[in-house]
Amino acid sequence: VTIFISTHFMNEAERCDRISLMHAGKVLAQGTPEELQAERHAPSLEAAFIAYLEEAGAEDASSDRKLALPPADLPQGAAANWLSAPRVWAFTRRETMEILRDPIRLIFALMGPIVLMLAMGFGITFDVENLSYAALDQDQSRESRMFLDAMSSSRYFDQQPPIADFADLDRRMKTGEITLAVVIPPAYGRDLLAGRTPQIGAWLDGSNTTRAETGRGYVQGMLVAHLADLSMRETAVVPSFYPATVEPRFRYNQAFRSQYAIPPGVLMMLLVMIPAMLTALGVVREKEMGSILNLYSAPARKIEFLLGKQLPYVGVAMISFVSLVALMLTVFDIGMPGSFLALLSGALLYAMAATAFGLVVSTFVRSQIAAIFATAIIVMIPTVNFSGMMYPVSTLEGAAALTGKAFPALYFQQISAGVFNKGLDFAVLYPNHLILAGFCILFLGIATALLRKQEA
Repeated sequence: VTIFISTHFMNEAERCDRISLMHAGKVLAQGTPEELQAERHAPSLEAAFIAYLEEAGAEDASSDRKLALPPADLPQGAAANWLSAPRVWAFTRRETMEILRDPIRLIFALMGPIVLMLAMGFGITFDVENLSYAALDQDQSRESRMFLDAMSSSRYFDQQPPIADFADLDRRMKTGEITLAVVIPPAYGRDLLAGRTPQIGAWLDGSNTTRAETGRGYVQGMLVAHLADLSMRETAVVPSFYPATVEPRFRYNQAFRSQYAIPPGVLMMLLVMIPAMLTALGVVREKEMGSILNLYSAPARKIEFLLGKQLPYVGVAMISFVSLVALMLTVFDIGMPGSFLALLSGALLYAMAATAFGLVVSTFVRSQIAAIFATAIIVMIPTVNFSGMMYPVSTLEGAAALTGKAFPALYFQQISAGVFNKGLDFAVLYPNHLILAGFCILFLGIATALLRKQEA
């Protein structure tokens, strides 16, 4: 049985049967520790190694002086020394094998985004429908019943049993049984027909400001429609409440449904959250297991190691992207009027930026738990709050706007929403692609600078 050991500690090397002294990817000498010491007349193996290094350095300096002109293929050799594709592929293959040998991590990486897309795509909605309400009709006139019948037939309201009195109203609002209470005063119908201005009370649960504000608009709209219908019945004339009216037209998402607006944002969030968290475990796991020592003693460069760690997770992210887009087109029935090529290329750059950011976190921290928590917190805050997913980017100011622009989620959100909702193509979206490519280079550069090739 032959055991190969990679080490840079001479006391470990002295215990081996045969050793190979290497420097910068070049073999300086081979043999037993005793033979190498005897050849250089050195008192220790470390002193022999130093002698071999000095000899190799002298030979390199002599050969450099003999070269008057660089060879024609020097740029290619320089590129090969800077980045070796075989070494990158070796790290990539090793990381891929680790992913395939961990079925739990693989299932989480592929099925997690699908489950979250279904849960968030159907669970997150800004549509205010079936607003639970009850009425306290103190008039019991034909006019009051017409108004309440119009509310009960609307899809925006969900009628509950009538309110007995104000104490019952207060109790049911506190328990959350109803969100809206409509109070029609006595003599409402008589005052209305007499040309006076009776007031209808609308009590709204303001604990949810969005639903309360939308519910108030619904009630006001129902009242205007009721008055117009009543005037048409009594006088055959529809009154003009305002000297001018505004007719809104929705340019995109004409149905004005959250079902078509939320999934593109969820796609943006999942493509940064899951790949970044998985990649963040890459380098820090090597530190905890001690296998990072292989990098310390190997001739590979830091950028080659990081690219090898990154590429498998880029592949996983793109598989998730394809499955999520298929889910949006089939289950959510969202059309894609824009350019799929623009979306695909944007997703690739976005996945590379997300995984590169995971590498930044992974090289900075020292434990897997810290890597997971740091990645989740740092990613979620700008992704949810400052990317345009929940709030329009135009409403962000100051530090919030800078935070959004300093993270790649904002730019892929514009690509995703532009392709799915607005029908945009490369001609409009290409600045976002360029910025995402810049984030890839920036994050990889930071990760390379933070990764050390020797123990501190």
